[in-house]
Amino acid sequence: MKQLTGLKGFSVLWAGQILSAVGTRMTNFVLGIWVWQETGQASALALLTFCAFGATVLCSPLAGYLIDRLSRRVTIMLSDLGSALATGIMVLLFLTGDVQLWQLVLTNTLTGGFLAFMFPAYAATVAELMPKEHYPKANGMLSLVRSVPGIAAPALAGVLLGVVSLSTLLLVDVCSYLIAIGTVFLVRLKKRAPTGERAESRWRDWTAGYRYIAHRRGLVGLLALTVVIGFTSAMGFIVLIPMILARTGDNEAQLGLVQSIGAVGGVLGALALTRLRSPSRKMPAVFAAVLVFSLLGQVGIGLGNTVALWAVAWFFAWLAVPFVEGYSQSIWQQKVPHAVQGRVFAATQLFENLALPIGFALSGPLVDHVFAPRMAPGGGLAEVFGPLVGTGQGGAMGLVFLLAGTIGAITAVVAACTPSVRNLEARLPDHDEPPVAASATGRSGED
Repeated sequence: MKQLTGLKGFSVLWAGQILSAVGTRMTNFVLGIWVWQETGQASALALLTFCAFGATVLCSPLAGYLIDRLSRRVTIMLSDLGSALATGIMVLLFLTGDVQLWQLVLTNTLTGGFLAFMFPAYAATVAELMPKEHYPKANGMLSLVRSVPGIAAPALAGVLLGVVSLSTLLLVDVCSYLIAIGTVFLVRLKKRAPTGERAESRWRDWTAGYRYIAHRRGLVGLLALTVVIGFTSAMGFIVLIPMILARTGDNEAQLGLVQSIGAVGGVLGALALTRLRSPSRKMPAVFAAVLVFSLLGQVGIGLGNTVALWAVAWFFAWLAVPFVEGYSQSIWQQKVPHAVQGRVFAATQLFENLALPIGFALSGPLVDHVFAPRMAPGGGLAEVFGPLVGTGQGGAMGLVFLLAGTIGAITAVVAACTPSVRNLEARLPDHDEPPVAASATGRSGED
C-alpha cells in the first residue's frame, strides 16, 4: 500500500494520537478515582502526577538524542509501545486483584519516561512532513490532541465503568496505543543517516540541543516566555478546583460547568488555528495570546465572583493556549535544523515540564501560609485586595490567580520590548534558507 505524505500523512498520525490520548485520559480518570477511594489522600494522587512528570523530565535528554539518531517512525513507536506495555502491566495487576499504590506509581513513572519521546518526536515530524506555512495548522491539530480528550474521556470513562470492569477499560487503552502504532506504518517518514560519531563526543552530542538554544538570544527569550507562562498557569490550575468549591459551597455541578466551558474554549482555539492563514510574523500573535491568557483568563478568574464570570474567563484562558503553543512551536520548527530538532525540542520540553511542578508546589503553601491568614477579614492583605477578590480562603486563591496573571502579562510586555525576542523571526534565518547555515553547536547570525 502506498504510504502517505504531507498533510494527509500527518492527519493519519494525528487520528491515531487522538484515539490513544482519549484512552490515556480515561486511564488517568479511573486511576484517580481508584486511588482516592482506596487511600482517601490527595497526596497519593499528587504522587502519581509528580512521578510521571519527573520521569518525563529525566528522560528528555535521552529522548532527544534517540529522536535525532533513529527514524521518526521508531521513536514514535517507542513512545506508544512503551506506554502500552506500562498500561498492560496495570491490567495484569488489576486482574490479580492485589493492586498496591507503589505498583501504580512505578508503572506511571514508566509511562512518563516513554512520554518524553512523544512531544519532541511529533514536533520534529511536523517539520519533516509539511511545508513551513502549514506548521501552525499542524500544531493546532496537536493542540486538539490535548483538548478534545479532556471533554470526551471523563464522560466516556464514566459510562464504561458502569458496564465493564476497570481492567477492561485499561485494556481499551492498550488497544488504542496499538492502533496508534499501526498508523505509523501508513505514513512515509525519512530514515536517519548514520553519524559515525566517536564515543568521546557523546556528551557533546547529548547536550547539543541546550547549546543550540543558549547561543541564540531570541530562542532563549522565547523559551523563557513559555516557561514563565507554564509556571503561572500551573499556579492557577492547582487552585481552580478548591477556589470554585470554596466560593460555591462545594457545588460540583458548577465546578464541572466551568471546566467544561474552558475545555470547549481550548477546542475552538485549536480549530481556529487550523483554519487561519499562517501570519508572516508570529511573535506578535504569541504576545497577544499570552496577554489574553493572563489578563482575560487568569486575572479574570481572580476578579470574578460568579460562575458565569469564571466560566467566561476560563474559556478565554483555554482559547489562548493553542495560539501560544501553536505559533511559538511553529517558530521553533521553522528556525531549528532537522538534524538537531529532536534534541532541541527535548530541551524545551525539559524546561517547560520543570516549570509545572514548581508552580504546583509553590501555589499551595502560598495560599495556606501566606495569603489565607492575611486575607481573613481584618487582615493586612484583605484591606487592599478584599474589594477585588474577596476575603477568606476563596479570596486567597483568587489572589493567586491575580498574581499569576499579572506576572504573565508583565513577562509578555518585557519580551515584546526586548529586540532579540521581538525580532527573532527576522534576525534568525529559517533552517531551509541557504545563507549562514548554523551548526548544532555554533553561533548563529543573530548574535
